[in-house]
Amino acid sequence: MPDGRQALLRAATLAFSNDGFDGADIRSISIAAGVSPNLVRIHFGSKAELWEACLDLIVTATTPVIDEVGKLSRQSDRPFYERLSNLITTVANFYAVHPEVRDFVFHHGSDAPERAVMVTERLLRPAYEACRSLFAAGIEAGIVRSSHPALFFSLLNGAVGQPPAFPAMLNRLAPDIDVEEARRRMAETVVASLLHRAA
Repeated sequence: MPDGRQALLRAATLAFSNDGFDGADIRSISIAAGVSPNLVRIHFGSKAELWEACLDLIVTATTPVIDEVGKLSRQSDRPFYERLSNLITTVANFYAVHPEVRDFVFHHGSDAPERAVMVTERLLRPAYEACRSLFAAGIEAGIVRSSHPALFFSLLNGAVGQPPAFPAMLNRLAPDIDVEEARRRMAETVVASLLHRAA
């Protein structure tokens, strides 16, 4: 079943993102994927190897946005504020399409040491290094009010990494904010709140 592996990966990524490593079980993942539990052993060998394959999938999904952020950081001919604003919008758009990434990192970034190290080294560190120099320059210019680029990186990801239900929840609080506009308006609010134009 060539599609069985991909179905398992999709279902397992959601399960590990929502329930963590210990909370996700092979039987439920197999049912969600519509395949036999035996396929996990055939394709991946074990739950731990399935988890690593899910991390590979997430790294593949994040690589283009990390590359884009890196390019923004290196565009020294553009103003800091403009590049930082574009970066925030880029990251917000990514999370809108890939909410599972935020949840996967949340569950496994402080999980068992071996998984936490893999998430940090393969996902968090490359993402941070792609924008660290731009954040540091923004801090020096007074556009970013933070004492360290890593603090701003964490704050930004928390601010724009809203859950999938965010647009509907916001609409219930403020019916005048259309569900389709919620994520765009949140990104604009994050830019306005976190960035300060140089005096």
